[in-house]
Amino acid sequence: MKFFHKIKNRDIDGRWFLGGSHFLLVLISLLVFNLQRSFSQIAFGYIVGFMTEYFWFSRSEKYKDINFFDRAFSAATETAGLLVLLKSHIWWFYGFLSFIAVSSKYLLRKDNTRHIFNPTNFAITFSLIILPIHWFGAWPDEFMMSPYPMIQVTIMGMIATWLGRTYIVSVSYVLSLVLWCFVFFPIHSSTEAVYALGPEFGAIGLIYLFLMITDPKTAPKNYLHQVLYGSSISFVHIYLRTMQLLYSRYIALFFITLVYFGLQTLSALRTQKSETTPTA
Repeated sequence: MKFFHKIKNRDIDGRWFLGGSHFLLVLISLLVFNLQRSFSQIAFGYIVGFMTEYFWFSRSEKYKDINFFDRAFSAATETAGLLVLLKSHIWWFYGFLSFIAVSSKYLLRKDNTRHIFNPTNFAITFSLIILPIHWFGAWPDEFMMSPYPMIQVTIMGMIATWLGRTYIVSVSYVLSLVLWCFVFFPIHSSTEAVYALGPEFGAIGLIYLFLMITDPKTAPKNYLHQVLYGSSISFVHIYLRTMQLLYSRYIALFFITLVYFGLQTLSALRTQKSETTPTA
């Protein structure tokens, strides 16, 4: 009961549930679902993630009041997410993307506590834009359509978004997603509804819904802004799907977080200008 009381009062860091979900998915998929990731891929991914986090942590003012264990957990979470969301036959692939994901937190940031992009999504988008497509795949493994991953991600994701105060992003994303699907897709039967909405509620879609677009370090804090943020991501995602763009959800999140950062920057510049302009 004490545990649930802490959740209710938000006395637990939501990242424990984010990281826990990713770690469990990797572990159980390896033990039960025969996940095709080699030991060298997993080990190199984590080693590079830890080393990159330590390198930037020791040379940056960001997180200066936080111990390294906290940052190592963050790096491990990002590596686990990449292991789940992408698949590749190249042994160094996950280490390379772990380097990209962790580095983005320090090099592409808003201030000393918040970064511009969700690190995992940034690394995935980077790979989609820059790397040869035959090096990797961003489609889900078969086990991601089984009930267990979907149930686990939903439960732990709901707790994580509650603790992170970003659940409004998920709610607005889902509601607007249904709306945009009916706007952009000719849904006249249950089969067409499954085609339109089904991919959004598999395990990969649920990871995206609960554990990527809701990143407290990138998502808005204001509830109204969260509604606009979640709705905008779903609009861009579904629109890109109608254009037959593969992996549109990752591009949509990257684009909207970039736009959101631009709007924040313009607002800050206007505020600074008004404060420095002398009154008559």
